[in-house]
Amino acid sequence: MTRKEDVPDGMTRFLWWLAAADADILQECRTEKERYRIIGLSVLVTWMFATLAWGYFFSTIIKDDMAVAGLALFFGFAILSIDRTLIAAMSRNNGGNRFLPVAFRLLLAVTIGLFISQPVVLMLFKKDITAQLELNKQEKLDAFRAQLVKLNAGQRATIQQSIDQGKQQLQQKEAELKFYKDGYIKETDGTGGSGRIGESAIAKVKKMAYLKSEEELQALQRVQEPQQRQLQAQLASMHSVDSLKETVYVSTLTDGFLAQIEALHDLTESHPPLQQRYRLIVFIITLIEIMPLLSKVLMPKGEYDEKLASATAQGVAAAQQETAKGKELSVHYQASALEADKATIDHLFATTEDLRREEAEEMVKAWKTRENRRYRQLWEQAKRLLLGRIS
Repeated sequence: MTRKEDVPDGMTRFLWWLAAADADILQECRTEKERYRIIGLSVLVTWMFATLAWGYFFSTIIKDDMAVAGLALFFGFAILSIDRTLIAAMSRNNGGNRFLPVAFRLLLAVTIGLFISQPVVLMLFKKDITAQLELNKQEKLDAFRAQLVKLNAGQRATIQQSIDQGKQQLQQKEAELKFYKDGYIKETDGTGGSGRIGESAIAKVKKMAYLKSEEELQALQRVQEPQQRQLQAQLASMHSVDSLKETVYVSTLTDGFLAQIEALHDLTESHPPLQQRYRLIVFIITLIEIMPLLSKVLMPKGEYDEKLASATAQGVAAAQQETAKGKELSVHYQASALEADKATIDHLFATTEDLRREEAEEMVKAWKTRENRRYRQLWEQAKRLLLGRIS
């Protein structure tokens, strides 16, 4: 009779379920209960870690909190199922004495642990990674701008050259106009070459040159201004297109999971002390993931394993006996059915002996009256008559 203090509570039975242990068998093993509670606790911690890691992972790509929570719980439960399956398989293999199955399960657990560790590490170094993300975005943006400049360098240089040539022509014409204007003024105020004040003949000649140069400047300005506006518009259009491309490119620079992984990689490459701590954290988190399986591997074979193996062997033996019993009953049924069919046929032949004899005599008489008589034909007719009546 089970004592009241030996009845496990709900939490204990839940931990045993996490440890993939048979509660009915384990309840009979006084020395094994606490060990499987510990294994259950390690599975529970792994489950919580996996759910947290998946939640942070999906939060970097999905903005819906309900969807993130649902996906985190689902994938966390998937990791829990894998852990329970591995532990249960270890129990069925007599505590994991075979090397290859144990090595395969450990490799699988390490792989899962390494993947789960990445979101957790990103969450722990979130501030540093956020700062590095901004630097990476700026570097990528600068590289993209340089690429745009290189792509449009030829066309931009041609347009700029045309603008500079037009400005240079205007500057030359303005300098020429200033020269003629200054010469005319000097001739009128007496500081020129003739030394006369007023509009002398030389002053009039210089005035004509000054007015002609002014007309040429105005004509050049009328020609150059539309051309300059058109060239400036082309430059503005190219700048607008580049700005639009830059805006589109900036929108692709997100803070997603892969971008954070890249930032973490850059941080560890540029900061050796951080790289060492990163590896240590990954090792600890991976160790937490493989802790349930590792504890099962290191745990010595105890009373629970013996009883579980015994119960399994008894179940297999009972199933084998049931199978053998079924085969034996099937053979007996076939033999009994054959004997019953034989007895039925014997009884049938015995009760119809006189009738068959009369029919056979009539058949023989009919056969004798034929001209072309053959014994084979008589025999075939007799078999059809008798066997056809039986069927």
